Amino acid sequence: MAKKAVLLLIALVFLSSSDLADPTYIPDFGHIVILVHDVSPAYYPELRQLTDLIETYGLQNQTYLFVIPNHGGSGDMSHHPEFVAFLRSLAEKGYHVELHGYDHVGNEFDCDAEEAEIKVDLGLGELESLGFTPKYFIPPRYSLSKSALKVLLSHNLTVIGRDFIYFPDGIQKPIVNREYTWYTPDPLVEYQLMSAEETYRSVRGTFFLSLHPRAANTRSGLEFLREFFEFLQTRFPDP
Repeated sequence: MAKKAVLLLIALVFLSSSDLADPTYIPDFGHIVILVHDVSPAYYPELRQLTDLIETYGLQNQTYLFVIPNHGGSGDMSHHPEFVAFLRSLAEKGYHVELHGYDHVGNEFDCDAEEAEIKVDLGLGELESLGFTPKYFIPPRYSLSKSALKVLLSHNLTVIGRDFIYFPDGIQKPIVNREYTWYTPDPLVEYQLMSAEETYRSVRGTFFLSLHPRAANTRSGLEFLREFFEFLQTRFPDP
């Protein structure tokens, strides 16, 4: 039974990584980029735990922090100087501070151009007032209207979606963007790890690893990250 279970696991991993598109290699990112979503004071302890782990493996230069400047409409970052200082310290270590909507309420950027313009101006304005200059944007829940996309690109932001990346010059390219740590049950850690390693080996372009604080801070999520980062360090010392 144990042998059959292992063979089934290997088959599932192969199937999950064998249908990859021809993904894009992004020179700014290299072979791997870590996308940390939902960066805000609401998840301060969880973010500290994740960044401590990322730094243990020297991956801070590959890590992009997607910030919600006014989380839920009541988390204005300027009212949290300790968190702002924390973000600045991360930027000094090599992390990249980027934009993830303005308040992340609902499908925030599934909207018309006028509303998108208001929200992106507010979001950029807040981060720029604190000394950050975002180059990349992830729409909350990956929900994005065509009108909002045009607004974002007009602000010279590169937009990262679930399966595609959109550049300010209008070019759209496929990507491999995976998340393995969304409240992962303990029994699935081995499968998730095998799947991530095989996908990383197979992908010819940039491998996008997405994380959400709290969802990734479970015992199984942290175990996955430690083992996957160890895999990157030992098998690919310069990711």
